[in-house]
Amino acid sequence: MTAARFVCSDPDAGDLEFADVEAVLDAVEAALIDATTPVFDAARQSWQPAGLHPEIRLAWAERLRFRPPVPGLGLPALPSMTALVRSLPEEDGGDEARRREAFARVRAGAPPAGAPAAEPSSGRDRQLAALALACALAVLAFVGWAVLTFAVRLSRFAAGAAGVRAAR
Repeated sequence: MTAARFVCSDPDAGDLEFADVEAVLDAVEAALIDATTPVFDAARQSWQPAGLHPEIRLAWAERLRFRPPVPGLGLPALPSMTALVRSLPEEDGGDEARRREAFARVRAGAPPAGAPAAEPSSGRDRQLAALALACALAVLAFVGWAVLTFAVRLSRFAAGAAGVRAAR
């Protein structure tokens, strides 16, 4: 079984796989795809419109050269690269303007455009924060007092033990 070199996605038909350039040209003749259809080339690991792929363009021109024009299905005339590029849809025209606006907002220190506005803190929130701070300071003072008391008693015990040994 041969792996497909070219793959394109059609929303109605699903993924279309083509083994080589000739199979892609057969699909163009059958009107399955056209020059603007994005095609993934497994050899080049890239997506590009079929009409802009260099190997497909070369084979297309060769096939047109040796085939007499037939009414009905057939290979359409090879469009120019400029016409193909102009016919491609814009990826996101407003993207650049949106990015510039977001950058300006960041530089100005403003919140992001989609972020909800910060609510002003209520008096209850401030009281709760002050109470939490006071409790933390009380616990810290108690722990400091306990450590200091322990150190004083330990030093008295050590002095007493040293004094007993000195007397002996």
